[in-house]
Amino acid sequence: MQRALLHELQLQVGYPSVTILANTTPGDWFDQSQRITIHRLIDEADRRLRDDVDHDTREHVVGTLRRHFAEEEAAVGTEAIAICASPMYSVAVRLGRRVVERVVIDDTFATRDLVADLHRTATFRVVTVSEHVVRMLYGNERRLAESVDDQWPLIREEDQSVASWTRAVVHALRAEQRRHAVPTVVAGVERSVRRAIGTAELDAIGVVAGNHDRSGWSDLHRAAWPLVAGWIDQQQMKAIERLDSARSQRRFAAGVDEVWTMAMEGRIELVVVEDTYAVAARVLDGHLEPTDRADAPDVVDDVVDEIIEAVLRHGGGAVIVGDGVLSDHERIAAVARY
Repeated sequence: MQRALLHELQLQVGYPSVTILANTTPGDWFDQSQRITIHRLIDEADRRLRDDVDHDTREHVVGTLRRHFAEEEAAVGTEAIAICASPMYSVAVRLGRRVVERVVIDDTFATRDLVADLHRTATFRVVTVSEHVVRMLYGNERRLAESVDDQWPLIREEDQSVASWTRAVVHALRAEQRRHAVPTVVAGVERSVRRAIGTAELDAIGVVAGNHDRSGWSDLHRAAWPLVAGWIDQQQMKAIERLDSARSQRRFAAGVDEVWTMAMEGRIELVVVEDTYAVAARVLDGHLEPTDRADAPDVVDDVVDEIIEAVLRHGGGAVIVGDGVLSDHERIAAVARY
């Protein structure tokens, strides 16, 4: 999951925005049970839209969901998939972590699992640098895969000067960082690493020392993942520390109703939420009334997702933490701007 795509998804507003979330098998194609599950979820979306929108809108959205699924069937799987479709926008997103399989229909796409994927599972990047080649790899907790396209790998020409090669590397790394702002581990000998981090201004979270021109991706993954896991833990610890500091400054909010109200007003600087926390609710007189009827027309399927979307839309941050971490704060807490 890339931050730029997440941001693009969060900009889409309009009813019906349908999100299908389903688990898949990493490194393999869809098996029969997964196909049945996704078809069932799409059929559920079709049924729920039948009495909710006009025929043409329903046909367009459901048809788009089926088309994206058909296209994704030929691709190697990750841990899960999100298929998003509205009358104006659609995309299929591969996720690196398991999800609660469900259909969400709202004014915006359900992005809580995508946020969790970005912050916890983390797509991360490994850049291998040397005097002759720079390779770009993306991965998650399970594996790394090399990015091979018209840009990568970057290979030095035989007669290319050091200065020209350095400029080419710097330009390519900066462009990649702008496109995909994800945690980055740099692998290489000290001089090459120093040049990549310093000249290209890569915000690296760690370094794997040594020449890795011939290293296997599984070996690189074993070396890089502990650095990424440590970084994720640090982000979660920093979030908890910010919550503690906010309490003493009277900038602290907890509980889904209070946090939701402040999020809708654009007053949250940081929201921290437990991994599996979800709440379906009606909005009555500016407050939330939780309900078990998530599929009712006047119910917001998941107000936690709505909170995260609102916070990010207003320039705030979101951090997902493990279940039980916020048990004293009703599973969700926030740092207020004022």
